[in-house]
Amino acid sequence: MKTKDRYLVELLKGRMTESEPLIQVMTGPRQIGKTTALLAALGEKGIYHTADYPTPLDVGILEDWWAEAEADSSRLLAVDEIQKIPRWSEMLKKLWDGSSGMRVIVTGSTSLLVEKGLRESLAGRFELIRADHWNHEEAQDVFGIKLEKFIEFGFYPGAARFLDDPVRWGEYVRDAIVEPALGRDLLQLHPVGSPALLRQLFGVAVALPAQIISLQKLQGNLQGKGSLPTIGNYLQLLADAFVVSSLQKYSPTPYRVKKSTPKLIMHDNALIRAFERPIRQDLPADRFGRYFENAVGARFIESGWETYYWKHRDLEVDFVVIGPENQHWAIEVKTAKTKVDDLKGLFEFTRNYPDFDPCLVSLASQEIEGVMSLDPAEILSLRRER
Repeated sequence: MKTKDRYLVELLKGRMTESEPLIQVMTGPRQIGKTTALLAALGEKGIYHTADYPTPLDVGILEDWWAEAEADSSRLLAVDEIQKIPRWSEMLKKLWDGSSGMRVIVTGSTSLLVEKGLRESLAGRFELIRADHWNHEEAQDVFGIKLEKFIEFGFYPGAARFLDDPVRWGEYVRDAIVEPALGRDLLQLHPVGSPALLRQLFGVAVALPAQIISLQKLQGNLQGKGSLPTIGNYLQLLADAFVVSSLQKYSPTPYRVKKSTPKLIMHDNALIRAFERPIRQDLPADRFGRYFENAVGARFIESGWETYYWKHRDLEVDFVVIGPENQHWAIEVKTAKTKVDDLKGLFEFTRNYPDFDPCLVSLASQEIEGVMSLDPAEILSLRRER
């Protein structure tokens, strides 16, 4: 970090000083500052270890680390990437139940294995801290990243030093962020029958940000053969690795939501920009518009809002969101001045579903009667409520 710490640091410090602590489990994407925040919160206290090795460690290592922490005056143990240790949750339960007064913080970069272990073994013994990708406010405050650059390049703190050299920046994102997420967090830890198909699916997704595409069309864009259930399963794995989410069409009927065609949203625009070819080329206006729409959708997803899209024939709403305090918004995302006729889908949706307020998130400052204008900088600075 440069001059300011992320909110995670203070959050962890507070949890570490509670009189009756639970196991603190911080989960989130790779390279967004989980380890940096953890070490900043620890300071000179506690015992820190990482399980992030190319091959899995034996579960018995947790007993050694636990004994080391019990002998330390702080009685505080922090373990990074704990999902890399097989049967970690069973061992942690045994150690936790057999001791008292210990403080434990663990992190993980794939939600499926971490949360599965929590549900199966550690129920009632933990609190989950979801560490998200950086929002615009954090990137601007700590690194001075302007809104347009945040939209185009997303933000990973480790890559910030290379933003003036897009080719080098892209290599860093691909090699230090994407490859570990796919190769170490997914392919090593999940049953993947066709690793090549998973990688192809990721490649198709980064080329289609904020676009609605059926599983059948996705299947047609893949070189390898994969059944529709396999493709759907691999999309879920990519979501568990905090890479891409598949939004469903809004419907008050849950069955229709589950059966809808997905809209692909990458969790950070860096994952899109790093795979553009050639990477030095300026983005065309329509492509930048996709980036902006994707960034807005990603921020709602990572902030914990229920997030959908809506489409009926040629009418469409970019995002349908339900948030804290029962906020119901139907949102159109635009980069340029918008005419009322361009909002037909928005008005049709809110006529059919009057609980939702029509909203416009536009980079061009404007007011349209009957439509709530949302500040794009504020939307891209949303953060999950704790």
